[in-house]
Amino acid sequence: MLRVIGYIRQHKAAFIGAVLLAAGTILAGIGLMSTSGYLISRAAQRPMIVDLFMVTAGVRFFGISRAVVRYFERVVSHDLTFKILLSMRIGLYRQIDSFSQKWLMTRRPGDLLAGVTSDIETLQNVYLRIVSPIIVAFLIGALTFWGLTFFSMNMAWVTFLFFLLNGLAAPLLMARITRGRGKTEVQTRSRLKTFLVDRLQGMQELSWMGQQQNSRDSFNQMQGDLDHIQRKNAGISGLAESLNNLFSHLGMFFVLVMAIPLVMNGEIKGVVLAALTLGVLSSFEALQGLANAFIQYENSDEAARRLFSIAENKEAAADNSVPETQILSTIPEAITFQDISFSYDGVTPTLKAVSFTLSAGSCTAIVGSTGSGKSTLINLLLRFWPPDSGKIMVGGSDINQLEETSYRSLFGVVSQDNWIFNRSLRENLLLAKPEATDDELRESLIHVGLEHFAHDLDMEPGTQGMRFSGGERQLLALARAWLTQSHCWIFDEATAHLDVKTERKILDTLWALKGNRTLLMVTHRLLDMDKMDKILVMDKGEIVEQGTHAILLSANNYYARMFNHQNQILSY
Repeated sequence: MLRVIGYIRQHKAAFIGAVLLAAGTILAGIGLMSTSGYLISRAAQRPMIVDLFMVTAGVRFFGISRAVVRYFERVVSHDLTFKILLSMRIGLYRQIDSFSQKWLMTRRPGDLLAGVTSDIETLQNVYLRIVSPIIVAFLIGALTFWGLTFFSMNMAWVTFLFFLLNGLAAPLLMARITRGRGKTEVQTRSRLKTFLVDRLQGMQELSWMGQQQNSRDSFNQMQGDLDHIQRKNAGISGLAESLNNLFSHLGMFFVLVMAIPLVMNGEIKGVVLAALTLGVLSSFEALQGLANAFIQYENSDEAARRLFSIAENKEAAADNSVPETQILSTIPEAITFQDISFSYDGVTPTLKAVSFTLSAGSCTAIVGSTGSGKSTLINLLLRFWPPDSGKIMVGGSDINQLEETSYRSLFGVVSQDNWIFNRSLRENLLLAKPEATDDELRESLIHVGLEHFAHDLDMEPGTQGMRFSGGERQLLALARAWLTQSHCWIFDEATAHLDVKTERKILDTLWALKGNRTLLMVTHRLLDMDKMDKILVMDKGEIVEQGTHAILLSANNYYARMFNHQNQILSY
């Protein structure tokens, strides 16, 4: 929570202004009630009408000023809250951006989404319902005590006692009753959001497998748990409101009882009695939010703990043990893997001493069964993970010594699952080349065979491109790769799960656009292998064969068996 308060300190001027306006609103309410009570009492004495002008003006002033000050207090305090949330989100995004891909790939998308949405949104209550009410209550309590000392020190201390009961004892009681529920509510809400993200992303698979009803039942169960917690919290909030009313009216009653003898003895004018008691009653408005502040504290503390546990995860930090010293300014002649070994869990090897070279302008295919390590080679090449041993050399330099942005600009990647955002087609393409003109974007679509979309760059593909077919999503990814004008194209199972006709269209488009680029294709579908300069055959993390299509077929070994088996399947 101290970390959260640190974000508030970044906006000191707005914070001080918001607190003063909040206190000003309460003071205007006290003034309104006091002048109203005095006006009624004074009017009962039937004075000259001119004697009431100042009092009626005071009632109007406090009534109008209360509304005006309340308005500006809401504007300033909510603006401050949004600035705090913005700072938190930017800080969290920067932390996540610096994390290693290895760590990010182990996290469920819903967990991170809960962190950047529901957890941060919960923390908006830190200022509005915790910090501000406590400070305002302290200020109003001190001013009320000071004001009552002019009438009676005993009344001041009695009012102070009820302030303590209302502002401290009752909130502590509420906090004790709700102990543990705030943490449970935050965790349940996060679990529900994670569940929804996972189910929405896998909606097609759920439909195919007939799991819609099971998903609805699970959702209803979690939503029911959340509703149960929130109903209990609502009941406790109602109890807190009742205690607020009880203590405020008891405080007013005791002040009235203590003031009557003073009026009878002439120490206080009788006309001031109503103003005094009503002013005390309205001062308790400053304490109304304190019970909820203590109730909200646990929710906010748990949300802050979850949020900063992500941001401060040392295991998630990217490996920067080798400083980036070089900017890649020329196209390398070759990319070389030198004895690369790697394991995801540190125990089971995924790659074992893999070595090969990609010559500039060459076409290389990496083939093998699922789990043989094909895609892992791509992840290491793109610096998503560092190898456990060995080096990847580009132009004579270790890739870990190259500046990341200039290095990754070498590659245009079309993977099996490409990120397509629920924004316009234009914005999805601009990810590849932010400075591209609309004409360049249309040209890229025409080149890859999506000319029917070129006339409407404002259309939205939908979440994960659901409005596009599988082939159209892959062609859109190819359009992005074409826009980058990158030196090397990487196809990682880009035609998996597509029908034969669509697969043929994408491959033909690839060959038509390749030009002088280096091509690295990872696939388990042995199509167009005769066009490859080199084929690397992988099994259990090792290169077991390499050569051209003709040489590997003539060897009648692992690759030949794969090729013949695939042809037999396609012949049925």
